[in-house]
Amino acid sequence: MRSLAISILINVVAAGAFAADPAIDNMTAIAANGKVSAHFTLLNAFDRAEIVQGLQSGVPTSFAYIIEVYRARPNWFDEGIDRSNIEVIATFNSVTREYLMNYRRDRKLVRSETFTDLEALEKRMTTIDEPGLFDIGSWRPYKLRLRAKADLMRGWALYFIPWNFSTRWRDVRVVEVKR
Repeated sequence: MRSLAISILINVVAAGAFAADPAIDNMTAIAANGKVSAHFTLLNAFDRAEIVQGLQSGVPTSFAYIIEVYRARPNWFDEGIDRSNIEVIATFNSVTREYLMNYRRDRKLVRSETFTDLEALEKRMTTIDEPGLFDIGSWRPYKLRLRAKADLMRGWALYFIPWNFSTRWRDVRVVEVKR
């Protein structure tokens, strides 16, 4: 009995240790007509069992994305131009067997959608496509960069210390498209 409990514990720890860390991928930043558009995906966000279990048990599950446009200055501090917070919140309704997703940009509700398929919800929660997100005015796009990170969930260390699980910052150069 004791060896069974130990082997289960080892398997659970090993499964968590080998899960791929979430990361921002396929990030692009395009400037056109004085506006910067951002597009990226979040990989491996649903690989942690506690996220899927929490979502399917009715607990609101949210991903918070922080996106910044800035001017990189070598050998000095970067100059921040603008910042946006995007929050994607999903809840499961066990009566209708549907997922409700709310998409907020800077604390304002942009859209609400319902899904019956978990895969479609996962794709929608982890794909960010924001046309014209930042107004750069007279800034030259070739001097600007865009960076983003995601806060996936809040955890508790030792049951009383709050802790956020986040991705690393990912940044790309802003590319100008002339039309």
